[in-house]
Amino acid sequence: MEHSRRSFSGVTSSLEADIATICLAAKDLHSLHWNRVIMEISSPQALEALNNPHWFWGLSNLIECTRQALSYFQNCSVEVVNVSANRVADQIAVSVTKDGRWSSYIARGGPSWLNDTILTEVVNSPSLYSG
Repeated sequence: MEHSRRSFSGVTSSLEADIATICLAAKDLHSLHWNRVIMEISSPQALEALNNPHWFWGLSNLIECTRQALSYFQNCSVEVVNVSANRVADQIAVSVTKDGRWSSYIARGGPSWLNDTILTEVVNSPSLYSG
């Protein structure tokens, strides 16, 4: 799992922001030399745009850039998940964008205000490995 502090401006829609985020994440993960990637997104429309770019002609350049960035991986999938599946990441994003918590609290041991959410997710998460 990786976390980025990158931001961008000048987008005209939430769909454009979603696709730009996927593109930036793919480029960043490629620069970290990752070969197998599973991206979880909460925007069914963004996945639709990636699968059917001709339906979204106004974003064709961005979609093509994103598809190219995703093609660099040996194995890559983009999956739509419910927002509740990524509560911790969502709360961190909200803390930066809406609450103005710009400092790098992750490097200092993590934000204490997330402890309850993290513990809840640990208790409620299904095991993905049984070995």
